[in-house]
Amino acid sequence: MRKGNLELLKKINRDLVLETIRSQQPISRAKVAQRLNFSRSTVSSIVDELIAKKFVVETGLGSSTREGGRRAIELGFNPRSGFGVGVELMASGLLISITDLDGNVVWKGSSDAGNDFKTIYECVLASLDKASISMDAVIAIGFCIPGLTNSKKGIIVDAPEFGWKDLHFVDEMKKYLAKPIYVNNDVNCAALGERWVGGAKDLEDFIYISIGLGSGVGSAIVANGNLVHGKDFMAGEIAYLLQEEDLSRDQMNVAGQFGVFEKKISGKSLAEDESSVQALFQRYAQDELHSVQTVSRFVTQLSIGIANMVSLLNPEKVILGGEVARYLDPVLDEIRSNVGRMTPIQTTVEISRMGTEAGVVGVVAYAFDQEQNII
Repeated sequence: MRKGNLELLKKINRDLVLETIRSQQPISRAKVAQRLNFSRSTVSSIVDELIAKKFVVETGLGSSTREGGRRAIELGFNPRSGFGVGVELMASGLLISITDLDGNVVWKGSSDAGNDFKTIYECVLASLDKASISMDAVIAIGFCIPGLTNSKKGIIVDAPEFGWKDLHFVDEMKKYLAKPIYVNNDVNCAALGERWVGGAKDLEDFIYISIGLGSGVGSAIVANGNLVHGKDFMAGEIAYLLQEEDLSRDQMNVAGQFGVFEKKISGKSLAEDESSVQALFQRYAQDELHSVQTVSRFVTQLSIGIANMVSLLNPEKVILGGEVARYLDPVLDEIRSNVGRMTPIQTTVEISRMGTEAGVVGVVAYAFDQEQNII
């Protein structure tokens, strides 16, 4: 067998052993061998390697056998054997989250110091120091950006909030941080956060829709367990959805301008006649006529958009996120009812419970996924 093929086989076997320990813990070496149909010597060799790398720990003795035989040493996964750093870049500053390998947040904080590369680097170092985690323990660092990103090449194609176009972001950050670095769109990251530790945990097919307080509206699609990027990394751009009424009014989508659908359901459009989205929903709760009409129109338009996506993609769940989502509890049942009438394809519609932290956690999940060969 060629050396490359042998190394690949070893990697596959390591992954299988680790995943078995992770999902079935506590579990003995013998039971791992039995479940995978591996020889005990093969499992023992792999486990020894995983223990040396601190990915696996011995948790103690298990119960004795029915025959009263010797109690086996049981194994468990060690999520604190490595950490990931997530950084969300916003117009107002940075949001930073440090998680272990299971997605548990061990430290989080924010900074309004700026978003130039040197400042980002200094904020990452300061965050690790506050969390008492060394850079050596960091497996990867991920950045989520409010804009169009080429995640494969590490390029920010267009981020209007920062005035960035075709910026080789990863290459620039590597001048400061000698760690694997990844970048992705903030809505994509939020979807991955939901799939890792949120409302879409372990789901193979779902849609995440983000509605911001400003003009931002977007979605992310997870199909067959994978994030759908599209040819130009623009999959899920629901801001550009159209209906027949839009054409009759000569409403078209133009590159560089806000999308037609975005103008209907964004936070900015909702608060057009109010001081804020919060004020609008407060007046809605008081049955103020104009606010009821505005919210009802929003609910209808959003429901149509969701129903069309459900008919196209057949997701198990649709998660509503972004800042506007926190105000949608009073109209959630109406949205669900509308979607149920508009498409015969069944799905579940929920509001994100992770809130605005989904993205900064999700980009760590994305970075870990790219670094699977670290083990």
